[in-house]
Formats: sequence, C-alpha cells, structure tokens
Amino acid sequence: MAIAPIPPKAAETSSKQEAAPKSELDKAVADRAAKETAKNAQNAAILAANEQVSLKANSESLRLLYKTALEAINKELEPVLGENAAQKTYDSGIDVSPEATAERIVSFATKFYGRYEKMTPDMDEQERLDSFLKIIGGAIDQGFSEAKDILKGLNVYEGEIESNVDATYDYVLKGLAQFRERMEELMQKESNDKPAV
Repeated sequence: MAIAPIPPKAAETSSKQEAAPKSELDKAVADRAAKETAKNAQNAAILAANEQVSLKANSESLRLLYKTALEAINKELEPVLGENAAQKTYDSGIDVSPEATAERIVSFATKFYGRYEKMTPDMDEQERLDSFLKIIGGAIDQGFSEAKDILKGLNVYEGEIESNVDATYDYVLKGLAQFRERMEELMQKESNDKPAV
C-alpha cells in the first residue's frame, strides 16, 4: 500500500507550526538571545569606535566605569524595584577622581535601600540588609567587570587608568562596609529603644 504524499499546503502549515515558539520559555529564550545579540553588537560598535576615539584622559575611563556600574545596579534592582528604578543620567562636569566616583556609586546604590525595605516586609532586618548588599555587590562587580572589559578592548586599561579603576573599586567596598555598619548600628539602637515586654 502506497502512502499518499502530504499536500503542499499541509506541509507548509506543519513547517510553520514547528518554527513558531512552542511556549513562553521558548519566547523568553528567544528574547534573551536577541538581547545578547544586541549587546554584542553594541560592544562591537564600541570597539569599532576605538579607531576614531581614544580614551586618553583617565577621567573618561572613570565616567565609563561609573555609567557601567550604575547600569548594572539598575538591572539587578529591576526585579524588586521595577523597570528603570534608577535614573541613568549623570552630569558631565562631575568630579571623576576614584574617591568621588566611588562615593557616587555607593550613594546611588544605597539610596534604594528604603524602597527595598518596603518591598521586602517578610524579611527580618539583618536578612534584608544582607540580601540587599548581596544584590548591590553583585551588580557592582558586574559593572566593574564590564567596564574593565570595554577599557581592555580599547587597549587603555593600563597604568594610571588601571590603578584608578582598582582604587575606585576599593573605595566602593569601603563605602558599602560603612553603609552596613551604619545600618547595623541603627538596627541595634532600635532594638535597644524598644520597651521590654
């Protein structure tokens, strides 16, 4: 018995069904791949721009570092605080020394703690602080890593630029440690001020 060939129209429909996403997961994977492709294109454009623009001044590399760190912080806070929780603009006339850059990064990151606190009422105070600093720390690490990769791609991550990026990172870590200490002192004070039951 011979099998009848599939009519052309039925074959086209079957092929279209196979090409269409089968689930939300497939859509999410496709969406993520598109975002990664866009990011790769952006990185390639940055490297191509190296032929026209040179980051000779150390201040420009720290501006890039600051912007990249802020974008990473914004991305990490998005699931809790919503899309575009952070204002991504910064003033072009700002002090770009390692100390000032670190201070802005720490200030920017820690200003979201009050909102994070309101969004996570089910956590106890110490757990909330630890969770927040873990999110912020990861975002800052990611931002610094991405900025370093860009600077390395532009062949300017050396000498004073490298030492200033490293100094900025150290100042950021110190600033986050000071924030933790201040918050823990406040927690302790609040605990001591509560009347005994």
